[in-house]
This record gives sequence, C-alpha cells and structure tokens, in this order.
Amino acid sequence: MKTAVCVKYVPVVSRITFDYEQKTIIREGVPSEVNPFDVLGLVRAVELKAELDAGPGDNAGPENEVVALSMGPPQARDGLVQCLALGADRGVLLTDRALAGSDTLATARALGLALEREKPDLVVCGRNSADAETGQVGPELAELLGIPHVSQVRKLEYRPDSHSIIAERITDEGYQVIECPLPALVCVTEGVAAETFANREQLAAAQEKPVEELSCAQLADDPSQFGLAGSPTWVEDIRLVEPSRLGLMIEGETPEAAAQQVAQLLRERLSSLSEGEGDTRPAPATAPAPALETTRYPDDRRRSIWVVAETAQGGLRRVTLELLGKARELTGITRSEVAAVLIGETADGAAGALAAHGADRVLTLDNARLGPVCSRAVAGALADAIAAAQPYAVLFAATADGRDLASRIAARLGLGLTGDAIDLEIDAAGRLVQLKPALGGNVIAPILSKTLPNLVTLRPGLLTPPEPVEDATAPVEALPAPTFDGADLTLRETHNQEDTGGIALAQAQIVLSVGMGIGGPENLPEIQSLAGAIGAKLATTRSVVHAGWLPHQIQVGISGRAVAPRVYLAVGIRGVFDHTVGIQKAGVIIAVNSNRRHPIFKAADYGIVGDWKENLPPLIEALKPVLAEL
Repeated sequence: MKTAVCVKYVPVVSRITFDYEQKTIIREGVPSEVNPFDVLGLVRAVELKAELDAGPGDNAGPENEVVALSMGPPQARDGLVQCLALGADRGVLLTDRALAGSDTLATARALGLALEREKPDLVVCGRNSADAETGQVGPELAELLGIPHVSQVRKLEYRPDSHSIIAERITDEGYQVIECPLPALVCVTEGVAAETFANREQLAAAQEKPVEELSCAQLADDPSQFGLAGSPTWVEDIRLVEPSRLGLMIEGETPEAAAQQVAQLLRERLSSLSEGEGDTRPAPATAPAPALETTRYPDDRRRSIWVVAETAQGGLRRVTLELLGKARELTGITRSEVAAVLIGETADGAAGALAAHGADRVLTLDNARLGPVCSRAVAGALADAIAAAQPYAVLFAATADGRDLASRIAARLGLGLTGDAIDLEIDAAGRLVQLKPALGGNVIAPILSKTLPNLVTLRPGLLTPPEPVEDATAPVEALPAPTFDGADLTLRETHNQEDTGGIALAQAQIVLSVGMGIGGPENLPEIQSLAGAIGAKLATTRSVVHAGWLPHQIQVGISGRAVAPRVYLAVGIRGVFDHTVGIQKAGVIIAVNSNRRHPIFKAADYGIVGDWKENLPPLIEALKPVLAEL
C-alpha cells in the first residue's frame, strides 16, 4: 500500500507577536514546525506500513511506501526532513513563487495535481493547520481527486483482504465507525497515533533520503489556476484584535477574602462589558433574541440565502437557528428569501420550526439511499441543487458534517469557501464579507469571494437565534436525490453519547473548565457539584481527554470547541496556546491554579494562586449572587 501524507510547514503560532499600533504581524524570528496534526498522520502511516511489512508475505514488499508531500517555500524542506526522520521513505516539495497567496481551493488543486503523479492508495491529512484552522484542504482535495474521505479520524485500521479502511470519526454527539474502500483520504486528529519526535540520529539519517522538488510548470501548463489568480477567495484586509485581558492576580489573606474580591471585580467587569467598554466579543448566545425582519421576500429567489439545517436527537440544532437568524438579518439587505435545507428524514415539526425561525421555504434531501451526510453522494446531490438554483449564499454550521459538506461542494463547483467564520456583513457594494479569526484569534480576516454563491461555515454558539414567529409557515419542496454509483463511505455504527454536554457547552453562559491540575478523575464529582451550584457547564482540555477522564465533545481548544460564555472559570489548567485559542471570545476569564508561572494567568482577567480544593469552594459561593444576575 502506498500512502501519501500531506504536511504543512507552519509558523509556531504561539511565538508570533503583533504590533497593535502599526497593525502588523511580526513574523521575523518565528520558528516553524510541521503542523502537529500532520505529524500524527505521518506517524500512523508509518505504523500501517510496518504492520503490513510484518504481516503475511503477500502484504510485505517494496510497494509499501510512505511519501511526505508538502507545498511551501524552499525552507519547507526542513519540515520534510523531519518527516523522513520519523519514517517516511521519501519527500516531495511543491515549491514555486506562483503558489504564493493560494487559498484552500488553490492549495488543494496544486496538491491534487502532485498526488495524481504519485497515485497513492491512501492520502492522509491533519484535521486542520495550526495557523489557519479551516480544515478545508483535505475534503476539497478528496473531491478534486474523485475519492471518498473521512474526517475527524481518531482510529484508523487497514483491511488488506478488502483493500479498505475502518475509521472512527468523531462527531458532535459521539463517534461513527465508517468503512471506506481505497483509494481514499482521511483527515486525522488526536488519538490516531502517539505524539512522536525525531531524535538526533534519526534526523541525521534523514539527510540521506530523497526529496524531490516540483514546480507549477511540472504540474500543469496553465499557471492561472495557482496562487492568488487561482484562488476564489481573498482577504480584503486584516483586523488585529488587541488583547483585553486584565491579568490581575488576586492575593487575599484567606481563600474566602480572595473569593469576595474576585466576585466584586467580576460584577464591575461584567457591568463594563455590558456597556461595550473594550468588549470585542460577538453577542453571547444568551443575549436577548432579536426580532425577525418583519418584511419578508418569499417570492424573490434571485439573491436567496440558503441555510443547511442540522438535527440532533430528533430536533433542530441550536446552531441552525443561529444561522437562520443571521440569514434573516442579511435578507433585510438582499430583499430575498431564506431557504432552509433539511437533509434526512423530515422530523416531526422540523419544517414548522424552521419556518418559525425565519425560513420562507424548506428544501428536503432524502439521503436514505445516498448515505451519511459526509458522503460523496450527499455532497454531489446538494451541489447539483445549488448549481441549479444559484443562491446568493449558502450557510453551513462549522460542525463535523457542515465542514465536510461545504468543502466538497466548494471543490466540486469551484467556489470560494470561508471556514469557521464568526460573523457576516454585506458591504456597500453588495458583497458578503465573511469575518474569520486566524492566528489564535489575534487576527480577524474579512474574506470576500470572487465566485457566487458565497459558501461559508459559521462557528456554533457565537450568533443569537431569533424569537420564533409561531404562526409562520413555509412550503416544503423535495430536492432530487440521484443514484450515485461511485466509491463511497459506508456507515457501520453510530455511537451517540447523550450526556457529554457538548451541544449545551456551545451555548453556555457560564463554563467551568478543568485541567490535569485537579489531580485525577476521582475529583470530578466534586467539581461537577460545584459547577452545578452556579449553573455552569463543564469543559476540559486536551490532556484530560487523552487521559480518559472526560469526553472529547467538551474539549475546548484548537482541536476541540471554541466557546463564548459570559464567564469562564479555568481550574487547574496550565493555559497553553492550544487551549486558550478556544476561549478568545469568553467575556471574563477567572483562573485558579497552584503555579503562578503558568500561562493561564496571562490569558485570564482574574487569577487566584492556590490549591483548587481550598480556593474553588469559597469562590463558587462568592460568585453565586453575581452569576444569578446574568
């Protein structure tokens, strides 16, 4: 089996600094590394090769090969050397000035042409890159190659007898077990392999392995499909988000005194934020719901806005209502209809709920014969409907299914896609401005598309659902579901974990998050009781999830969720960048940690140094009356 691993050589984002007066990003002197998720994919690919070589004679042989492929400037060769040191057999570097400015689709196009030369059985990508966090290149690449893909893969096995893979795919409710024939592409996340680092001897040996360099001219005759010219999206400008955390350390004589001081400061801070002083966050999910636009335009489909709805446990997900509220706001400018797209069996009352929250029309796509939402067949059917209708914009949730679906459709139709946006605006020229955070939330990039329809995924929990209009109705129309006979996914098992709390976390007003500093899982019952006393939802860090103490669905950070509560309590959390990137939009952050040197205190507004068992109970008691006012 030949495996190609796509790796990106990225700057160490936590080392990037910003000049807020000049509004510039300071990259000089910032080291680079292979994107951590890509390293996990490479390690698993090398493990799969070793398993085949150690197996029956028919499976072993020189045809079992791992190729590391990177696209970037000449110095990206250093990243490939790291991959060779970790066990890749050879490297391929796609480097050309013509590639500068490539967005995700132009990147996928270039990588796809390079991969067509290799003809691998399996393509492995990381779930996203640390600098951009879109997670679009993998699914777009799979669509351009005409192969199925599985994203969010935490377990990956190869079946030689059927030349297929079995993968565990993390979802927002639990996980799925998916079987997929090869060739295919997988986007891996934490858990698929152990974090591994090359030693000095391995790096020295890697210098002897081959690295081939490719230019655009070797891939295609037409250079206009690469770089800025070949990118359907572009960044209008960048907006630096100046940190607004106070970083105050509270030094009370007793835990009770420190707790009372924090409570008073919190009351004052919440009051100032409610008046807009220094608050750069979107309106919290618990803000009063806005009224829907009273004027509707149900018969005008020329600039229609489509919302791809998602359901969970028999009802609509809250993020769907958030998207409908934003769509209704935008149609006050476009003067067009809002159409909701419902994939799957039409749940009882779903069409009525969609109409009540702003849909003028409900489009249904029955995927009973097509397969799961993340399949090629579903993406193809919805892409055909979008191409035929030509709406102004299509809004997806930035969820496991939403990201996969939007990415494949964008590649299939050659459209621009902005992933993980936090808000949308329409400018004076009538263009949809898609606001996307980058570099850990320190930068907001207003992204525009050269193509129509505009495609965008929006993060859950950052927009506010509208008040429903109870007597609203909407006609229901079925979209065609043509037969698909190409290679595709087979959903073998679905495991929904109803009590993980991930969905509630996305819209929580108060969050209590725990790290390894709480000592062990035996302390979780006490933590959960304290969280319940103030109506807080529980969250956690990557390390806690890896230790098996709490489920992935409530992990906050670069490989988990982004949350935007009014108050975020970080207990026993060290506060590395991978976690704090997920709490950029929290209102007030309070940290309790026994080590004053941990970075969480710089990311917080108020910090208490000390053992959580001594400090958290009195803090919770002191916060009760303040939080009760929210």
